[in-house]
Formats: sequence, structure tokens, C-alpha cells
Amino acid sequence: MLLFIEGYPYNLHETVKDGLTVREVLKDVVSVPEKEYRYAFEYVGYCYSKAAKDVIFFLPKVVLTGEQNEENGDDTIFGASPQEIIDFESDKIKSKFTEEGCKEYKEFLSTLSIWVYRTISVYKQTHNDNILESKEYQTESRGRKQKHNTLLDVIIALRDFNRDNQDYFTFIAKNVHSGYNKINWNKTIAASHAFIQNDTPVYIEPVNRKKLVNFDEELLVIYFSILNYIREAHGFSFEINIHYQLISPDKLRRSYIKKNLGCKRLKQIKYKYFSDKALRIWDLCYAFFDREYKIAMNRQSEDFLLAKDFDHIFEVMIDTLISGNDKQNLPKELTEQKDGKLVDHMFIGQGLIEQSDLRSELTYYIGDSKYYKRSKNDRTQLGDKSIYKQYTYAKNVIQWNMNLFLDGDGNGEQPQLRDALTEGYNPIPNFFISARIPDKQSGGSKFLSFDDRELKTQGGGVQLNRQFENRLFDRDTLLLCHYDVNFLYIVSLYGRNNKSAQNTWREYVRKEFRSRIQGTLNQLYTFRTIQPREGMDCHQFIQDNFQRLNGKLYRPKTDSNYLILALMKDEEADMWKTLRVKPEVIRNEVEKNNELLDSLQTHFYVSNPFMLDAELHVEVAENVGTLNKLPKPETKDILTGLVRKTDTDYADFYNHTAKNYTMERVPTSINVMDIKYFLPMVGGDIDGYYKVEKVYFGSKDSKPCLKLNLSSFISLGDARVLIYRIKMQPGELISNDIMVKLYKQKI
Repeated sequence: MLLFIEGYPYNLHETVKDGLTVREVLKDVVSVPEKEYRYAFEYVGYCYSKAAKDVIFFLPKVVLTGEQNEENGDDTIFGASPQEIIDFESDKIKSKFTEEGCKEYKEFLSTLSIWVYRTISVYKQTHNDNILESKEYQTESRGRKQKHNTLLDVIIALRDFNRDNQDYFTFIAKNVHSGYNKINWNKTIAASHAFIQNDTPVYIEPVNRKKLVNFDEELLVIYFSILNYIREAHGFSFEINIHYQLISPDKLRRSYIKKNLGCKRLKQIKYKYFSDKALRIWDLCYAFFDREYKIAMNRQSEDFLLAKDFDHIFEVMIDTLISGNDKQNLPKELTEQKDGKLVDHMFIGQGLIEQSDLRSELTYYIGDSKYYKRSKNDRTQLGDKSIYKQYTYAKNVIQWNMNLFLDGDGNGEQPQLRDALTEGYNPIPNFFISARIPDKQSGGSKFLSFDDRELKTQGGGVQLNRQFENRLFDRDTLLLCHYDVNFLYIVSLYGRNNKSAQNTWREYVRKEFRSRIQGTLNQLYTFRTIQPREGMDCHQFIQDNFQRLNGKLYRPKTDSNYLILALMKDEEADMWKTLRVKPEVIRNEVEKNNELLDSLQTHFYVSNPFMLDAELHVEVAENVGTLNKLPKPETKDILTGLVRKTDTDYADFYNHTAKNYTMERVPTSINVMDIKYFLPMVGGDIDGYYKVEKVYFGSKDSKPCLKLNLSSFISLGDARVLIYRIKMQPGELISNDIMVKLYKQKI
């Protein structure tokens, strides 16, 4: 097998195999420019070169893991230049890698070849576009044995033989089983006892005409067990019409492959076969168990399947495995936005704050897949264009959602992103997905593993877009996280085309998205629940303090009697530093947070800080009030008057025993005849007000005045609004007009 890497600039004049240059090897496979010295082939896939008489495989560029050649700084694969490993069987490669290391890499390349081939095949079944090239080539057939290095070759040969020899398998099966179930009456009568029932002998254990062991049957059992294993393990489709008791895939893997029982047993029975087709089956089975065995493969045609835009196939793979059918069920305006932007991946899932069974209380997850080669630090470098495009996706979704509910079309089928009470916005999880191949730096047993399904957080891969600091629940606060997936696992999962396995991973990765983004928020914000105190008008408090609370409060459920408070953390300054938030900004916001918490305590029960988790646990508080808007209370017109310390009746007012009051200045801003209550201002120490029995005009010192007859004294505890309105200090003088305007309030 000859290997090429997608997008790598090859020297077209360098000799790679049997005196052939890169140009000569590829000239009958892909278009090679005549005058170019170096050229990068933008293909991924599988083909066969008649010139080299060998299989050619174009590997995805993600196999370049960021390591560079010390001599020329080129990208490398396994520490070698892509130009060096075109012929992995060359002496140069064998001298570069140890025998054990070479075997490990060869095993990896064989498996990767299968899955990339299978991935493109699955894509071809559902997409008919111009990024695929599929052809057939007639090849020479000289009946000589030929060395095949990859399992892909053997699988293709097994597939072709099974497809072209169905009549042969049917003939063998009929011959093997003919007369199998006929009863041998002579042996039955001689060897078993009969029971007489209704004067008729009945034999419970009849003897069948069993033949001796049929080695054709054993070979076919091994052959079809291999096909069944490939179907289960790799997703290739085979037509198996013969119903044998097959070796289970698990046993085949454990004993016949890992313990080499397959090769041993085949050697034991090889002498039994003489026909060409039986020997052909034996060769194919042996080649499957031992990939180094030389088999005679009579190629009539070769699959020529190449993708010239594997970026798009990777995007389709990720969308199939993450979005599933959810993206197809979303309104077209969300995925194909009006400004021409196409969202790569999108689905509706559980919100970051609290889980819910109602669709209206869920949120949108928006993702973009990045099929890039890795940089030297094993990261995918994102450009500013990609980052801001991702922010624009989310902003467009928010505005579309807002218009939906403003127009009255929100019927519960779409999440409602804005909470009407707090005007806070449900955070939208925004993420990038990059492809990576687990290398030795990622550690131990997961090196080049096709089974590692884990989602990796790309170190420091967090972006923050905001208009204001310290406002998580603001529509302009967008957090963008970056994750890696194992490319090897993705191609094997997509190529297997097993819907159950795909659904299992989809469920896993969606939970991981939520958990990982919650973890990032836990590093940036402190979360608390607040519950209303009984008797307090918390709804009005939120309205009156809207500017202080905007973006910090959110009601996760429409009927919940609690709110979530998110405030910027101070102890995690390093995280904010990576997001380029200035230290002085953090200090200023933390001071405001402390003041806000003190203010909230007057109307709410404020919980201890907690971490976002899979489930939200709300502490039970006693005497909880309501977040609903309270009924409109009675409006009491309160007249205020200033009682000087020099007045003769000052002591009566101070001791709450006054019965009459003469107001020297007649207020002109209100209808004084409607006054029902009087609030005396006596150096700021008074703590209640009087009920007015009678109001009439009189005179004092020949000047008009207002006479008040007072009755019962009422504590200010019954007038909660007034408690927080009095700002008067002892000895301070405030005019009557000002006081009337200030205290004509709802009590």
C-alpha cells in the first residue's frame, strides 16, 4: 500500500517505489499538473495504481499531529515526513522505525484505511454530489501470488468473492445437508427402545443419517463467521444466505484472531481441499487471520472512491453523530439564516441552569466543526472570522426566537430564551468541534486508539463575547468553548452506520457538552438561588432595581418560585485574565456584588453559593412569598409636616400623644380635604403616623393655616414602603411641599 496525506505538498519527481516517481504512480489515478515541481493533492480515499500495481490510500490531513521534521520543519506523521512513508514497506522506513513500532503503525494504517473507505461509502449512500469520484479499473491477472498489506484489500476480496459466488455456496450447502434429517430405521430399531402406544411402537430417540465431518462445511463456517465479524465490527454489508451455526464475533476476536487459532486451524485442514474455489476461500480466510500471507487475488475491478472535499464529509459525520434528526426538525430559518450563514450543527437540549421536561424551557446548542491539521502545541488554531461567525449564529437565533414570541407564534414547540420577569436570557451553549488523533503525548493505551470516545477540552479554548461585565444572563453575553473529538473513533462510528451505537454516543456527548460548559461557568460565576420573603413585594423590587439586577437574574422555569443569581467570581482571577478582563474591573464588580447581596436580603432568602450540576437542588426556605405581581394596594394620601424642637407640642409628637396639629404653611400641591393620614417629621426620630379625623382651615397670628384633628397612632411597620423612603437626619429641615410629593405613596 502506498500512502499519501491530504493537502501535503509532495515532491513529484522523487522516486517512491520500483523506480517510479510520485508523478508516475499517480498519473492514472488523479490529475497531476505537468509543470509543477511540488503539488498538494486534496483527496481522501482509496484507489489502485496500475503503474505501481498497488493500492494507494490518501489519508486525511488530521494524521499530521503537529510534530515537525528537525531538518526542514515539515509536518510529520509518526515523526517521519509524509514523503518518506509513501512506501511503508521500503527499507528506509524499516530503518527509521523499530520492527515492533513499524508493526504498530502498520496495524493502525490498515484499520484507518478500512474506516475511511467505509466512511466515504456511507456518505455516498446518502449524498449524491460532486465531491466524490468513483471509477472502475481493469487490472492484470497473471495468477501469481501478490503481497497485500492491508486488511482493506482482504475485506474487499472477501466481499467480491461472496457477491460473485452465491450459486457455489448454495450448491455446497445442499450437498452437505442432503439426507441429514432422514431416519436410519435399521440403526434406530437395533439401538433404541420402543414404547407401545395404541398397539403401535413409538421410538423416542431415532437415529439420523449423520455423515462424517465435512471439511467443506467447516471451511464455510469459518468463512461466513469472518464475514459476520466484519459486518458486526466494521459495518460492511454482506449477503449471507447460508444458515450455519457461526462462530460468535467475540470468540473470533478472542481466540481466532488474538490467539492465532484461525491460522492454526486452517493449516490443519488445508490438505482436504483441491478445487480452485475451496482453495480461494482458504486463502482469503488465512489472509484475514494473517495479513502478511501472500494470497492470489484475481482482481476484475477495483473500487476507486475518492473525496475531494473531505472537510464537508467530516461536517456531515459530526452533524449526523451530534445533531441527528434534531437539526432536520428545526425551522429552516435557524439553520439557514437570513444573512446567508449556514449553521453546521444545532440541536435543542437541556438548559445549563436546570433540567426540564418542557420544550419551552430548553435551549439551543450551536456548534461548528473544524477539520484542520494540528499545530505544534496539539491545538487547532481558530481564526477571528470563525469565532465571530459563531457569535453571529447565536445572535441570529436569539433574535429569531424573540420575534417568534413577540409575534405571538410561540406555541411551546420552541424554547423561550427570555424570561419575562427578570428579562434575563437563557444562556446558549456555543462550541467548536475539532478532529484530533490520539498520539503518544495523550498517553498510554489510548495511543492511536479507535475506541477512545471521550470529548477533550482543548486547553484554554474559551472565548467570551459581552457588552457588559458581570451579566451572564444578558443576550450579548456569549461563551464559546472548544472541544476535540477522536477522529479515529468518529470515522469508525460513522462508517459502522450502526444507529444504536450512534444514538448512545450522541446521548453521551450531549451530556458532556452540558457538563463541560457548566464547568466553565462554575469557574467564572458564583451561583445562588433567591426565594421571596413572605409579605414582600418582590415583583416590584425587581422592577425598581432593574438596572442593578439586569443580566444577573434568571427564572429557569416559568412557574418556579425562585430565581437564579449569577455574580462574577473574584477568586478565579486567572480564568478572567485569560478572557482579558482587567483586574480593576473585577474588583469594582465584586464590590457591587456585595452591595447587591445586602439589598436582596431585605426581600429574598439568598442561598449559599452552589455549583451548576446535572440537577439543580433548591434549598427549602420557610415562609416563602411569591414572585407574582401583588394586587394593587390601597393608596393613602399622607400629609407631612415639620415639627420643630422649639415647638411647644414637640414632646407630644415625639411621645406619640399629640391630638392636634396646626400647619403654618398651607400645602398647595394636593387637595388637603382628602388627607387621611399625617406623618410628622420631628428630627427624623418619629416611627409612625397618625390617622386624621378632621381637616379644616384656621388662622394663626392672622395668617391662614391648616388645622388637623388627629386620632390613633399607626406604626411605620404597617407602611413598609415608607420605612425605606425616610432619609431624614436629626435636625434636618425639609419643606412641606417636598415632603408631600415624596410621601404621597402606596402603603
